[in-house]
Amino acid sequence: MALPASDLTPDNCVFLMIDHQVGLMQFLPSIDPLQLKNNILGHARTAKAFDIPVIMGTSWPDGPNGPTMPELKTLFPDVNVIDRPFVNFWKDDASRAAVEATGRRKLVISGLATEVCAAFPAISALRDGYETYVVLDACADFNPMIQQVTTQRLAAAGVIVTTWVAVLAELASNTEVNGQHIGRLLGDHMGQYYAAMNNFLGTAAHADVVREGVGLTGNPPIPAILN
Repeated sequence: MALPASDLTPDNCVFLMIDHQVGLMQFLPSIDPLQLKNNILGHARTAKAFDIPVIMGTSWPDGPNGPTMPELKTLFPDVNVIDRPFVNFWKDDASRAAVEATGRRKLVISGLATEVCAAFPAISALRDGYETYVVLDACADFNPMIQQVTTQRLAAAGVIVTTWVAVLAELASNTEVNGQHIGRLLGDHMGQYYAAMNNFLGTAAHADVVREGVGLTGNPPIPAILN
């Protein structure tokens, strides 16, 4: 796997969320559907929390792939979803122009399915001099073997393979400054962290201080607020 030239920061990357379409989510079972949904939304909300540009695209939305997940359209009402005829996002002039318009050289890519919608543009953009990251757990495939093969192909090509929590943590960098984003997003989208946070908020002597710092409201359980 390639060594990144620098850390991800909110100022140097753009998120490409490719083909997160409702039809595709129904027949890509390499990851549990509810977990996949939470990974995608946690990843998307990471971009929103740090005000990172997001580019969304679809392929064959009028066919079995279906439209973009409604939750993503609600999160990003001002983002124009680019419907393209090309399988490879990077071969589509409008999609590539949207990336170029950001002026950013680090591409954080997720897509359904990993082997095509995420892998093809990641490798193509790498050839054009971009640093590309693929967020594997915000992607899915027809079976786990395909995910494994695709992971090996990406890493061998020099793509940086990662996860949505790792991206969140790298962007947050400092918990004193950005702990609220880590606490809220992991609490809302990672079941284990949700349970741990609820236990802490219900028992710790200084729970009120943490609750206020993280920006939570009310008492446990933590409210799942989509924003």
